[in-house]
Amino acid sequence: MTEALAFGPFRLQVARRELLAHGVPVTLGQRAFEILLMLVNRHGQLVTKDELMAEVWPGVVVEENNIQVHISAVRKVLATAGDGERYLLTVAGRGYRFVAPVKRESAAELKTAPAPGSDQSTAVPAAFDAAANNLPQLTSLIGREADLADITARLGSHRLVTLTGSGGVGKTRLAIEAGRSLLDRYPDGVWLAELAPLNDSQLVTSIIGEVLGVSLSAPSGAIETLASALKNKQLLLIVDNCEHVIAEAARVAEALMRNCPRLSILASSRERLAIAGESVVRVPSLPAPEAAAGTLTAARAGEYAAVRLFVERASALGCGFALTDANAATVGSICQRLDGIPLAIELAVPRLRVLSLEQLARGLDERFRLLTAGSRTALPRQQTLHALIDWSYALLSDAEKTLLGRLSVFFDNAALASITTIVAGAEIPSEEVSDLLLSLVEKSLVHADPAGSECRYGLLESTRYYASEKLADRPRMRRRHAEHFAARLAQATAAWETTPTQQWIACYQPDVDNLRGALEWAFGPDGDVAVGLELVAHSHVLWAELGLILEHRRWVIAALDKVRKGTPSDVTARLLSWQAGDVRELDDPADYDEAVRAAGLYRKLGDGFQEGRVLLRAGTARLLPDSVDEGERLLRKAHALVRPFGTTKTLARCLSALASARLFAGDLSDARSLHRQAIDVYRDLGEGSDDRLNL
Repeated sequence: MTEALAFGPFRLQVARRELLAHGVPVTLGQRAFEILLMLVNRHGQLVTKDELMAEVWPGVVVEENNIQVHISAVRKVLATAGDGERYLLTVAGRGYRFVAPVKRESAAELKTAPAPGSDQSTAVPAAFDAAANNLPQLTSLIGREADLADITARLGSHRLVTLTGSGGVGKTRLAIEAGRSLLDRYPDGVWLAELAPLNDSQLVTSIIGEVLGVSLSAPSGAIETLASALKNKQLLLIVDNCEHVIAEAARVAEALMRNCPRLSILASSRERLAIAGESVVRVPSLPAPEAAAGTLTAARAGEYAAVRLFVERASALGCGFALTDANAATVGSICQRLDGIPLAIELAVPRLRVLSLEQLARGLDERFRLLTAGSRTALPRQQTLHALIDWSYALLSDAEKTLLGRLSVFFDNAALASITTIVAGAEIPSEEVSDLLLSLVEKSLVHADPAGSECRYGLLESTRYYASEKLADRPRMRRRHAEHFAARLAQATAAWETTPTQQWIACYQPDVDNLRGALEWAFGPDGDVAVGLELVAHSHVLWAELGLILEHRRWVIAALDKVRKGTPSDVTARLLSWQAGDVRELDDPADYDEAVRAAGLYRKLGDGFQEGRVLLRAGTARLLPDSVDEGERLLRKAHALVRPFGTTKTLARCLSALASARLFAGDLSDARSLHRQAIDVYRDLGEGSDDRLNL
C-alpha cells in the first residue's frame, strides 16, 4: 500500500493528508491538496479539468476559475523547492500534467528510509522504474489483433516504427495498446508523449523531456541534453500525433535514434517521418460489410470488427441495444458508410440515445452535423468528425487543398490519368498532379489501391463529404467528370472488340461507380442531358459485361425518353445499339425494330462496322422457327459488313450466330465449320479459356 509519494524535496503523506517540503510540513488548503494528490497519483498523464472537478467537487457544479485558484496555490508551494525543476505543465484548453518523476513509498520503505537530504538517499526517478509508464487506461481494443501483432513484431527488429493512417482510424489507441503489451520488454518503461496540443514545433523536445523527467533548461542544446540523459536507457517512447510538427518530430527522433542505442520509438502520424531506419505500418479502417449486404445476418455481421465495435459501444449506452438479424443490415450499412473509422463509429453510437437505428442511418447524409457527440476529455479536433478532418486540411498547401476538393467529384477511386484530366487546370498544372496526389497519400487523406494493372486513388466517404464542402467550382468539376467518363467509355467500347474480356473488365469495371455518379448528375436538375445521352450511349458494353441488366435498362429507358428531334443521329443510333437481350426480352418485337432503325442511321452516317453490329442483333432476334430465313439473311449481311474490319468479337459472334442459323436449317457440316471459325477468332483475341468457346 502506498503511504507516501515522493518527488524532488517533497513528500505527500497520503494517509495523514500532509505535504512535506525538505521534511517540514507545508500549509496547503484541502482542495489544493486533493488536486495535487490527484495530479501526482497520475504523474505523466493528462488530467482534464472535468476530471478534477468531478473528483474534488463531486456532485457540485463549480466555475472553472475555482480550479485555477487552487492550481495557482499548488504552483506557489512547488516553487518553494528552489531547484528550478518543472513540476506542473498546463495543457492549454484541456487540463494539467504532473511531469516530475515520482516514487511511491510503502510503510516498510518509510521506516528504513534515510532522512531527507541525507547522503544515503538513493531514490530512483519513477520514469525509469521497471514497470514505469504513463499509459492511460482506455476502452477495449476491437479487431486489431493482427495489427497489434505486426507492430510488436516490427519493434522487435526495428527501433523506429511509425503508424500512419487517416484521422480517427485508431493510431493512438493502437500505439498505447502496443506499448502496454511490451512493458516487460523495456526495463526503463514505456512513455507516451502527446504532441497534439502543441502549437509550436520547437516544444517537441520539451514535451518529451517533461514526460521522461529530464530537465531541459534552454532550447539550445536541448536535444543533446535529452539524448545524454537517455543514452543508456532501454525504454519505448511513444510520440503521438506528429503530423503538424512533422519536420521537428523527425529531427528529434533521428537524433535520439543516433545517440541512444537502447531506445525505441513508436510514432503515430498521418504521414511517415521519412528518416533512416523507419518501418512504416499503415493502420487501416476496421473491416465493415459491403454496401450491398441486404441479407446480412447478425452472425455474419459480427464477423466484421467495425460492427463489433458499434455493438459494444451501443450496448454500453444502457438503451437496450442488441444486434439481431432484423437490424444487422442497417448496422452494417452505418459502419460501411462511416468507412469503418473507429472514431466516426464512436461519435455515431451515442446518437442512439435520441435516434432510432434507421434515423441514425438516414442522418449520415448530414454526417458533420450529426456526429458531434465526442468525449469531453478528447482533444477538440476529436470531438466532431468535421473538426477531425479540418485538423488535417489546415496543414495542407493551397494546391493540396484545391486538389482534395476536386477529388470529391469522384464517386470511387480512379486512375491517375482520369484524375489528371479532370482536376488539372490553371491552379494545378497537369505535370504537378502526380506529386500533389502522392503528397495527399502520404498525409493519409487519399488512399492508394495498387490492385490490378494500375494504381487507383480515392477518398474515404467521410473525407469526400468534407472535401465537397470545400469545392468552390463544383458545377465545372462535375461537368468535366461526366464528360471525361463519357469519353473514357467510348474508348472502352472500341477497345472491347479486340481486348481479352477479363483484361477489359479488370480495366473498366472499377469505373462503374463513377459512371453512376456521372449519370445521376447529367439527368439531375443541375446536369446536362446531352452529356447523359453520351454516357448511356457508350456504356452498353460495360453494363452487359458486368451483368447489370436491370440497371442498364433503367438508364436506357431514361435516355430514350429524352431523345428529341435535335438529338444527333449518331447519339440516337448508339442509344438504340445495346446488345441483344440486355435490355429487351429476346422475343420483344421492339428489339428487332430498334436494331433495324439503328442500322439505317448508321448506314446514313457511313459507319459500316456499327451497321453490321446492329444487323447482327436484328438477325439474332429473327432466328425463330417462323423467321429463320430472314434472320440468316440479316446475319450474312452483318458478316459482310464487319469482316473487313479484321479480328473482332463482333465478327466471332456473327460467325457463331450464322452457325446457329445453319443448324436450324439442318446443315450440320456448315454449322460446324462456322462454329470452328468463331472459335478461331476468339482464340486469336486471347479468349482461349473463355466460356464463349463452349458455344
